[in-house]
Amino acid sequence: MRIRMFGALMVGLCLLALAAVDAGAATSRSAVGTWKLNVAKSSYGKMPAPKSEKLMVMTDKPDAVKWLLTGASADGKSYISSYDGPIDGSYHPLTSNPAGSTVAYTRTASGVQWITKDKSGAVIETGSSQLSNAGDTLTITGTVLSPGGKQDFISVFQRVH
Repeated sequence: MRIRMFGALMVGLCLLALAAVDAGAATSRSAVGTWKLNVAKSSYGKMPAPKSEKLMVMTDKPDAVKWLLTGASADGKSYISSYDGPIDGSYHPLTSNPAGSTVAYTRTASGVQWITKDKSGAVIETGSSQLSNAGDTLTITGTVLSPGGKQDFISVFQRVH
């Protein structure tokens, strides 16, 4: 269960990248660049916080996004996840995700929203992201759904480049 929750959290962070992209497009600001997770400003409830994460957003368009997330879990194991596709409300695969999850992104006036499903089609995460007015902070808020219940999280990323 802990691995599934961590996998869902990874998906959420990847979605965060998309959310940042969405927020940037909605406000004529771009999330393209490199982002580092600020663990001290983030909150994961009862889930273990990652040791580190780096998010690279390569494409930030109103209808598409491309991102790559690399990180280290609380136990030091490395992981990678990515997305390169449309923001159209339809489900598309997350690349490098061992759970075989799919995600549907939609843009809103304040950012990006998403729903992630596992390979069986069950919803495992919902979330949204928002880019700060200054464009230097990307905040992702979400809920991981698992057999053990709901876990809310907030991931705060700071722009590096």
